[in-house]
Amino acid sequence: MPGDTRERIVAVARDLVHGASLSAVSIDDVCRAAGVHKGSLYHFFPSKDALGAAVLELNWAMMSTVLDEAFADDVAPLTRIDRFVDGFVRMLTLTRRQMDITPGCPLGNLTAELAARQGDIRARLVRILQAWTRYFADAISEARGRGEIEPTVDPNAAATRVLAHLQGLALLAKAHDDPDLVLSLKDDLPVLLSPAR
Repeated sequence: MPGDTRERIVAVARDLVHGASLSAVSIDDVCRAAGVHKGSLYHFFPSKDALGAAVLELNWAMMSTVLDEAFADDVAPLTRIDRFVDGFVRMLTLTRRQMDITPGCPLGNLTAELAARQGDIRARLVRILQAWTRYFADAISEARGRGEIEPTVDPNAAATRVLAHLQGLALLAKAHDDPDLVLSLKDDLPVLLSPAR
């Protein structure tokens, strides 16, 4: 089935890229690992950037699942952020067991690599980052409405700080090979959610 072949190529490419980088993984590497010929790969992906975009979307689908579970409204809004951090650390820990090293955030790594590109890939990156930030902003806005944080806090600016801090901690977790470093985000939330000075 063509759909199965496309999905297999993207899944294999994601695993290879997550273990190294998009630039370090060749089309030949992907074809070999997926068991397909170059013609089959190019049928679905006319360029390496197109394949990278598909990997990005697959990573976002995975992260969206973690976000949707964490931000269900069965708990207080700031508890949702804590729950997301726990889920994110579980994801890094599981990946660490599979790869025997902490690879960092799958979206953050690929975003850093693709951010210099222009056109569609950059637009996709921005859309994904905005969607991710929206989860935090909505929770922060709700917490502000409930009087749990200062009324002068800008939810969008605070959400951007939270996501930036998360990505920095994911980079440290990668460098130190320790997913649990990301857990400190929960302790840092009061500062990140304070009014801008």
